[in-house]
Amino acid sequence: MKIDSLGNCPSTLLSDPMRVDADSFRGYINATAQAGFDSVSLWAFHLMFAGPQAASVVIDSGLSVKAVEAAISWTAGPTDAARAEVAGLVETGSQFGAHIVGAACLGPVDDQGAAAEGVAMLAEVAASADMVIALEFLPWTGVPSFSAANDLVVASGADNATILLDAWHWIRQPGGPDLDALRSVPGDRIAYVQMCDPGPTRGDNLEAEAMTDRRLPGAGTVDYASIWSALDDIGSNPFVAAEVFNPEMTARGPVPMAAAIHDACWMQLP
Repeated sequence: MKIDSLGNCPSTLLSDPMRVDADSFRGYINATAQAGFDSVSLWAFHLMFAGPQAASVVIDSGLSVKAVEAAISWTAGPTDAARAEVAGLVETGSQFGAHIVGAACLGPVDDQGAAAEGVAMLAEVAASADMVIALEFLPWTGVPSFSAANDLVVASGADNATILLDAWHWIRQPGGPDLDALRSVPGDRIAYVQMCDPGPTRGDNLEAEAMTDRRLPGAGTVDYASIWSALDDIGSNPFVAAEVFNPEMTARGPVPMAAAIHDACWMQLP
């Protein structure tokens, strides 16, 4: 397996990823390009607050947009609100030529059947623009593991419903890394891999830890060689992007942070 292209999730370069304006948006896009990344995965709502020139900032940077994130309203089923949300993400992604729409569950799942129908609806809307849905598992939610995400994808019956494998969540998922489960799925089931590294000790608040204590790839406990080997075994060719939330690094500024992340990721790529 050879990966020769690397993306970044540039929202991590902000001291507060939930707040962005035109200047900070331009700053993190330019820092990502300057560091040598090829592409980005954008939080779509950032574009709403980054001013009318936001799309031009991305295009002028030379970075391609591979993914937009994230649909979060689907777990109760194919509601009008969930459909409108993903339609907006698809529209945003389409203007940049993105292929992936990220989806995640942020809370409990009360009805697995309804959630599977929600994933099917996401995939239906994405398919209208020749895009795929990449479902991310988060250990503190109703989709806590790789297997739980895969179960929903399979239950949805959608060919373009796939999985986002975040390395931090991979380590912190209940039971820890599950290479057998990863090797059991078809290669095109894994559309997106996010690189980072957790520390050696599992915290009491996983959600807070995930947003504040991610290390550079290679500085934690992820066995990247085993992940790449498993993906190679199943013939997967995912989009790979860094996602390192780390306040100590953001304090240094987006340019040095992006450079450090880029170089650390390349050291772990096959």
